Amino acid sequence: MSVFWRLVLAYYICAVLFYNLTFFAWRDRRPVAAGLVQFFAYFMVGGALTWPYWHLTWPLLGLWEVHCVWCLAAFALFETVNNKMMVYRSGQQKRHALTFVVHDILALLFILLCAPTHVLYETGNALAEPWIISAVGVLVVTKMFSVFIYMVEQDLYGRDYPTIDESFITMLMRLIFFLIVLLPGWRWVLWFLVWLWACRVARRNRLLDFSRFALYFGAFGATAVGFLAKWSFYLQ
Repeated sequence: MSVFWRLVLAYYICAVLFYNLTFFAWRDRRPVAAGLVQFFAYFMVGGALTWPYWHLTWPLLGLWEVHCVWCLAAFALFETVNNKMMVYRSGQQKRHALTFVVHDILALLFILLCAPTHVLYETGNALAEPWIISAVGVLVVTKMFSVFIYMVEQDLYGRDYPTIDESFITMLMRLIFFLIVLLPGWRWVLWFLVWLWACRVARRNRLLDFSRFALYFGAFGATAVGFLAKWSFYLQ
């Protein structure tokens, strides 16, 4: 599963680059150029992260054993097309959150169907590279949770796109929850409660401006992802 997790990391690295208003506005103006940029970004980042596994044959959609370059190209092409689902439109109440979830499920399923599982057969461990898992976790609790929270709130009350300050503060808040879970033993529970209390006080006193949903989903979502990263370290 090493190739799978490395491609997932590539997918989320590219999400950091492409999931923003600036890129989507440019994509609307220059769709061909934006598509080419996305294709080469996914191909190059995915290729660089999976370089140690280029000697293996990869299953294209789980059907044909081919050279990895063909799977990387298919991965890049699929993500370029799949990203057309991602649209930010402030003030409109639509099914943004459902679109985001479907988009991510399709992306992860496509990666799973194209990633060789040789390492899983050899080690019996689906989380064989804890540092890759941790990097995926950091990107998920920061960037991807930000996008999901925004889209849920967009569906609920058509909120505006978050400011840079709000995005940075909420991403940092969730990252700290994620890192707290990685503490050894059970001491993380105490620090989790302390940090949750501090965030609640800051929000109640308007020191930090974010919704209750953003606080609690961020806290418990980041904790759940942190457990995945922590588990991968313990399995070694």
